[in-house]
Amino acid sequence: MTDQEIRALAEKQLEWAVALRRRLHRVPEPGNQEFETQRIITEALDELGIEYTTENTWTVGLIRGAHPGETVAFRADIDALPVEEPEGCPFRSTHPGMMHACGHDAHTAILLGAAAILNGMKDELHGNVKLLFQPAEESEGGAERMVKAGVMENPHVDHVYGLHVMPRLPVGTVETRRGTLNASTDSVTLVVHGLSGHGAYPESGRDAIVCAAQIISVLQTLVSRNLSPLSSAVLSIGKIEGGRASNIICDEVTMKGTLRTANAEIRAMMKQRINEVVSGVAQAMGCTADVRIKPGYNALVNDLNEAERVHQVGARLFGAEHMLEKAEPSMGAEDFSFFSDEAPGAFYHIGCVREDELPAPPLHSRDFHIDERCMAVGMAMHVTMALEVLR
Repeated sequence: MTDQEIRALAEKQLEWAVALRRRLHRVPEPGNQEFETQRIITEALDELGIEYTTENTWTVGLIRGAHPGETVAFRADIDALPVEEPEGCPFRSTHPGMMHACGHDAHTAILLGAAAILNGMKDELHGNVKLLFQPAEESEGGAERMVKAGVMENPHVDHVYGLHVMPRLPVGTVETRRGTLNASTDSVTLVVHGLSGHGAYPESGRDAIVCAAQIISVLQTLVSRNLSPLSSAVLSIGKIEGGRASNIICDEVTMKGTLRTANAEIRAMMKQRINEVVSGVAQAMGCTADVRIKPGYNALVNDLNEAERVHQVGARLFGAEHMLEKAEPSMGAEDFSFFSDEAPGAFYHIGCVREDELPAPPLHSRDFHIDERCMAVGMAMHVTMALEVLR
């Protein structure tokens, strides 16, 4: 099948996929509560005659090719965000305070549309296509739980791909990056312990607030002085709580933040230095401190060969001028990394707005929207990526 024929099939499937996306858009649900979303997904798979299994709120579909071969997996995230959608959309959210403000409704419909096309040619496939409909990408991360539950086995996944709509790019463009595409993210909690005292006699206590202020200041030097300017990391303290009254020396302060790093080496170094700085500053000021760093998403590192495959496919389908290489990693997190840690894979972005709309409202904005023509781009990419492996 030629690239032109695949694009034609995607265009033909677009009306069906758009209708499905609009159904999903009306019923946005938070992570691990995507019950109605799951029902729409399984109804579509039943309509297409594709076998599937469900657990919790995730769904795994499987298209078995007629001939032996490898297994290719595609992931679509299915949860929504706690954003109130403004009036005006004819298929506006019916769930107050929830909106598909990150495009997961489009991701899900794109994967189902691609599945419809691939299922129609399963007699020609040398291998299998696995469909991973993942909950909770926006919250605790459903990918890691799915991997632990065994979704990358039976049959074993040899290649895994995913996409994200991107409102800073026009429809018809595809973007990826060889190597690191998204940062890892870890939650940081710091608790400073001092000694309470009268505000008039500061020498009688050990001020946890002053100590916390010094800790925050020194932590900012980890990126500026412990890391090369050519490397990527972000450490942000976003919440601080402490003190009981204006005339009492504070005895305890809790700080919470996020650490984002571009690779495993920087991640390990930053964790070590956070512990050293916090304990050292606290000791110097007569206090003590606890450091808790809770692992979050791993860095999303595209396999070089798989990223090259994305480049080749995108350039063939839409022209080399529309196949873009992202210059630098994003410090935003993406738990597709848990799938691509298990099998060689690549993640890519597709433009989703008209050229004359740029700059468009960003992801997670209440004004976020897509030009639904982008869904044909996503379907064509998924189908061609699968055929590249399963021919």
